[in-house]
Order: sequence, then C-alpha cells, then structure tokens
Amino acid sequence: MLKVVLAGLRADAVRLALTCLSIVLGIAFVTGTFLLSGSINQAFNYGYARAAQNVDVAVQQTGSAVYPNTTAPPTPPSLLTPSVVDQIQARVGSDAVVSGQVKGPAPVLDANGQPMRTDGLTGNALAFPTDPALYPGSIVAGTGPTGPGDAVIDKDTAAEHKLTVGQTIRVVGHDSAIHTFRLAGIAEYGVDNRANGWTLVGLEPQVVLSLTGKTSYDEIDLHAKGGTSQAHLASEAASALGGQPQFTVLTGTQYTKAVLEHRASIAGNVPQILEVFGAVALLVAGFVIYNTFTILVAQRIRQVALLRCIGAGKGQVFAATVAEAALVGLVGSALGVLAGIGVAQALHAVVAAVSSTQLPPGGIVVSGGVIALGMAVGFAVTIASAVLPARAATNVPPVEALRTQQEVKTTQGRIGRTRVLVALGLGAVGIVLAALGTGQHDLLGGVKLIGGGGALVFAALIVAGPLIVGPMIWALDWLPGRLFGTPTKLAGSNARRNPGRVAATTAALTIGVTLMSLFTVTQDSVTVTQSQWIESHNPYDYSVDPPGTGQTVPFQVTDQLRAKPQLAHVAAVDGTKATLNGTSVDVGAVEASAYGTLFKPVVKSGSLAAFGPGTVALSNEMADSQHVKLGDTITVQTQQSGPVTARVALIYQVFTGHGIDWYDVLMPRPQFLSTFKPLGDTQVRILAAPGVSTVDSRAAVDSVVSQYPFLHTGSLAEKKDSLTGSADATLQLFTAMLGLAVVIAVLGIANTLSLSVVERTRESALLRALGLSRGQLRRMLSVEAVLMSAVGALMGVALGVGIAAALEALIGRVEGGAVLSVPVLTLVWYVLLAAAAGLAASVLPGRRAASVSIVAAIADS
Repeated sequence: MLKVVLAGLRADAVRLALTCLSIVLGIAFVTGTFLLSGSINQAFNYGYARAAQNVDVAVQQTGSAVYPNTTAPPTPPSLLTPSVVDQIQARVGSDAVVSGQVKGPAPVLDANGQPMRTDGLTGNALAFPTDPALYPGSIVAGTGPTGPGDAVIDKDTAAEHKLTVGQTIRVVGHDSAIHTFRLAGIAEYGVDNRANGWTLVGLEPQVVLSLTGKTSYDEIDLHAKGGTSQAHLASEAASALGGQPQFTVLTGTQYTKAVLEHRASIAGNVPQILEVFGAVALLVAGFVIYNTFTILVAQRIRQVALLRCIGAGKGQVFAATVAEAALVGLVGSALGVLAGIGVAQALHAVVAAVSSTQLPPGGIVVSGGVIALGMAVGFAVTIASAVLPARAATNVPPVEALRTQQEVKTTQGRIGRTRVLVALGLGAVGIVLAALGTGQHDLLGGVKLIGGGGALVFAALIVAGPLIVGPMIWALDWLPGRLFGTPTKLAGSNARRNPGRVAATTAALTIGVTLMSLFTVTQDSVTVTQSQWIESHNPYDYSVDPPGTGQTVPFQVTDQLRAKPQLAHVAAVDGTKATLNGTSVDVGAVEASAYGTLFKPVVKSGSLAAFGPGTVALSNEMADSQHVKLGDTITVQTQQSGPVTARVALIYQVFTGHGIDWYDVLMPRPQFLSTFKPLGDTQVRILAAPGVSTVDSRAAVDSVVSQYPFLHTGSLAEKKDSLTGSADATLQLFTAMLGLAVVIAVLGIANTLSLSVVERTRESALLRALGLSRGQLRRMLSVEAVLMSAVGALMGVALGVGIAAALEALIGRVEGGAVLSVPVLTLVWYVLLAAAAGLAASVLPGRRAASVSIVAAIADS
C-alpha cells in the first residue's frame, strides 16, 4: 500500500499541490502571528530587564509599586526623601552607589516656544544619577549630565526636532517657570521611550525634584561596588532604614522579577491583540485545510473503488488515505512554518504602521515552541480532515469503479432533521446568552456572555450553512442571471447544487468579516456616543490647557478671559489626585456658574442645589465601588491638608473609558482651592457669546493666551478629532490584522475553486462542446467565486452587526448614553471587497478550465 500511496501522490500532483498550498497558507499565518507576538513580548521583557540589570538593591515605599521607567503612582511616595538617600549611603559606604530615581511631567519647548507633543501628550523629566551604571537609558551621543545645568534628551525627539549636543533647550517646570539647560547628550531609553512616544529629558536627580515640584523620589536604587553581594547590600539598606514596614527592600533578582511582572500594563495591549489574532488564525487555517482536504478525498471515490476491486481491504484503504494525509500535512506544515517567518516580518511592518503603540526594537525571534505549534496544527488538522472522508471511502462499493465518470453528488434539497434541530438549538442558546449579557450590570461579565452567545450563533450558522447558502445564492443570482445570460445562470446553479461545500468554503471568510464588522460597528458607535455625550453634557467651544500633565494655567488667565465680551462663559477647571479609603481618586472642581452651561452632569441621586460647602459629589462608579450612598460621610486623604471630611450630596453618571473628562470626586471650588492650594487651574473652558463669529471668538482667546507662550488653546472640534483619531488607529490595527485572515480565507476559496475545476474538467468540456466560449466559461467561474465570497461576507456582516448591537446595549445599561451606529457604507465596502477578492481568486482556475482541450477532456474516462 505504501507504493500505492506514493504512486497516488505522483498521479494527483496538481490536486495535492493545491491541498499543500492551503496548509502552507494557513500555517504561515498561524506561525507568523505567534512569532510576532512572542518577539514583541521578548523585546519588551528584554527592555525592562535591561533597565533593571545594574540595580542590585531597590528601596520602595511599601505599596507604591513603582518600577523603573514607569509613571509615578497617583499619590507619590513621600518617604523616599533625599535625606533617606544620604542615610543609606552613609550605611553602605563604599560598598555601593546610592541614588534616587524619579520621574515627573516636564514639557520641553520647541523653537517656537510651544511644548513638544506626541499624540497630544507632552514629556517627562527623568533622573540620571552620577553613576552611569544606574542610567535609565544608554547614551548614544555626548555624555550624561555632569552638573545641574546639563540635560540629555531621547534620540527620537532629538531627531524629530534636529537637536544636537551642546545647544540649549528649555523645559517648563511645575510652576510654569521656564528653565534652560545645556544639551549634554542624547539617550536611547529603549522600551520606555518607544512604548509611550513621549519626550524624555534626563537631569540630575535633585534637579528633577526641583523641576517637577516633588519632595521625594519614586525609588532608591543601589549599585554594588567591589563584589558586594545583593543579599548583604539589601540587609545593610534595611538596617539603615531601621526595618520600618513602610519601606520595601528588594534584591536585584527580586526587583527584576517584579519589573517583568509589572511591565504588561506598560507595554500596552499589542501582544494580547496579536494572541487573539493568532487564535483567529488557527480557526481560519483549520477551516481552510479541512475543507480542502475533504474535497480532495471526496473526489477520489473512483480511485478508492478501483483499489477495492483489485483486492484492497477497508483497513488498507483507510490507512492509505490517512498516510497520504500525514505526508501532505508534514510537508505543508514545514513549508508553512518557513513561510511564517516572512509573514511575521510583514505583520511587524503592518502593526508598526497602523498601531498607535510604538513597538520595541528587535527583530523576529524564531521560537521552537511556535515552530512546534505550527507543525502540530498543520499535521493534526490535516489528519482530522482526512479521517471522516477516509472512513466514508472504505464504504464505497467496488461497482463505483465501473462508472465511466465520477458522479458529482449534490446535496440540494437534503435538509436533514438532525441538522435543523442542532442549528436551532445552538442558535437559540446563543441568542439567549447574548440577551442575558445585555441585561448584566457588570461590563466584563456581560461581554463574556455576549461573546459566548455570538460564538454559538456562529456555530449554528456553520451547521445550518448548507440550508442557508442555497437560498442566499439564488437571491443574489436572480437579477444578474436574468441580465447577463447563461454563464451567470450556470454559475448560480453550480454554487447551489453543492451548498455543503459552499458553506464549508465560506466559513473562514465569515469569521474574518464577522470580526471586522464587529470592530467597525463598535468603534463607530463609540465615536458617535463620545461626540453626543460631549455635546450634551460637557460642551465648550475652546479650552486653555497647560503645557503638560502636572502643570497649571495661571489664575490670571481666567480673569483676563472673562473680561472679553466675545466670550459668554469662562470657567476654571481644577483637578488633582487624592486617596479615598486607600484608593487613588481624581478630585476635581468647577466654578458654580459653569454647572448647567459648560458642565451638565447626569444626576443619579441628590441635586446640584444641595451641592455646597462641606459636601462632595461622587461618580456613580466610585459610589458603587466604595459602597457609598447619598447622605453618607466620606473622608478624602490629601497631602496638602490631611484628611478632609464631607457629606455626599450628589451622585452623578460618568461615561468612563471614552476620553470624557469627569472626576471621581467633585468638590465645591472654594473648598478645593483651600484644601489643595494649587498654583493655577488645571484647565479653562470657554463658550463664545451668542452671535459672535468663530474668527472673533478665537481671536479674543488668542489675544490672552498669546501672552503665555507655553499654554495651548484647544477646541471641542479638536477634542472630537483626537477621540476619532485614536479610534481610527485602533480600527486600522484590527482591520489590518483581520484583513490578513480574510486574505487566507479568500485564498481558500481560490483553492476550492481550483479543485472544483479539476473535478469538473469533463463537465466544462461538455459545456464548451455545446457552445460555451472560453470567455463565457471563465465568466461562469468568476461569478461562482463572487457569489461564494458575497455569501460569506453577508453572513459575517449580519453576525458582526448583531453582536455589536448586543455590546452597545450592554454598554448603555452599564454606563449610560451608548448609541448604536452602523456605518452602512463601510460594511457594504467590506462585502464588495470580498466579492472583488473572490473575482481575483477565480482568475487562475478560470484560465485553467478554459485551456483544457475539449476532445481530450471528453475522451478522458
């Protein structure tokens, strides 16, 4: 039988090549996706481990969870003061270098006096200790800071703004004062700079404290000298601190482990997104491979019957079929894994081009685990695809071998009670789960229910596919068939006579289009909801913003703006961080005159009239998480004034996670100012006077703001654009990745069509003999491919919109105000693209069918 298997492989070279191609494509996508995900994870791990590699001991304030190159916690540690550094240094002596690490907002001004921004965000100052071993980055030009007047800057900012060593840079401090430094060097910050894209300016530790207004360090690092062990150094540091529980002392090994455990939130969600797409790739590849090999085995019924005629037993036929599948699976998987390395490089370029998160440096790392996964998936799916057809092949009666032509079996009209019951059961359970999900009050729990329901509905579509695609193809082909003649009618008839094959072929395409439609509708709904929420509850025409986070707008700016007759309402907005029952909270304040004009909160309980001295307002989420109700008394811990006690007079609805500016806790503004003693306002918001043109109102704002060159004038339109831009970047990433899954699915359609052409060679020749021209035959196959693609895309759009609608209903219940927005034109464009891709996929099979000799094909038996 081994000779028979090898002979069969040689005889069916074309069919097996097409089968192998489907395996190569599917496994290449799977391998490439997981290789890229693993490489990005490894690059992030290396970058953060590198930042900690020379730290032999780290001292942190207990509970602060501050690690290198991360933003300081909401309430910065207040215990790691410069005196503590001196205390530890005195204890360890010459055994180690001790230095404070701190990071805080510090915008750098460009040549025009405006803060350098990346995606609307300004930069930070970062401590550069005297010992280069503890530098948070690598100096690539010049030197590190050698005095309080020196600075280094990240290489990306230096390249973008053409900064060179030796020139002067200006940095805005926490009090809005401008400080001048000599650029001593240019640094590569690795993951930190590439992950967030902000400008980073390196200064001596004490200078960073002064510039940012901080009184203590985020962390104190020790670098051993003369071979001192980490354990001994940690013991000495702990002794210097008196073993006080408010300090946590970590050895370098413990610190590196903690850094890697903590880096996930810093690295962003790109690796997780890629892992999701890897799972999608597995599913799509499985469908493509399964469908292709099932068709191949089904087409060889006559060959199997001939083997039975000459004495082959059922077991031998089954073993031969499975052995052939194993060999093809191994070869295809190996080639797919090799191709996957190239796919990973291409995916890296795609993600880097469309993702708002910059990827860390480093190439693709070839992982043995991913290689094994690709080989295992290709082999297992191919074997699974062959087992059922192989068992069916053993039941083929030898009399089949006596037929002069293999019969192309159809499934038209075979409904199947079991299929209907299973499909209805899966669909009903899926719809019930989705409905239950929309009624949840917990967002994550609701999403899980809706996701599970959507998966079951998709499974129902797969089961019921042969029952659905026939009517869909008839509906799609009805008008074109009457307008464009016989070839189009034949195309519809060909697609309808084997709906089971069409359903299996289009399943992979349905997966891709479902997810694309889901993300598109969800993203469009979020954008529309954001816009409507801002206009309804947070309206303003202009805003005046400080140069960066942590900076303020001078109080006199608000007064000067109020004096402009072109402006109807000018309101100061203030915000800071505090602690409520151990939880960091955003505390804000707005002028009383702004409520009802610039700020229109959705009141859940209480009233604005009761919101006065001695009271606070809480967001509904904060009230729920703290189990606080109207009338309760809460205590907010502040660094400036200690504990502040107030009664809850108002609970209001917030629209979280969508870039809308609301606070966890609102205080009356006089109380806020006396409690937190800010140096200025966090922001000023403005409404133009009725009847004043945009040009005149903007000129009035600019006439004031131009006196403060580091301030920024924004507008509501810019706010909406920034929200839309962020949404578009996310959508582009999802669409690009899912688009690759759609490409694989469409290539699966091309593969199926090619095998179908091989199967229908004699039939095509008969059509040619009856008068069908080469062009008409190619058109018939093209229309058939377009119909299959359109069916798969339409099912995907329908399912994607349905899941998105359920998600928006859930969001509306949990957060309020969610609006379902279906971008019809975009979804139509997806269907048209799928149809066009199907048309392109039919080109080569059509040319092959048209090039076959009529006489030779008819004579072939």
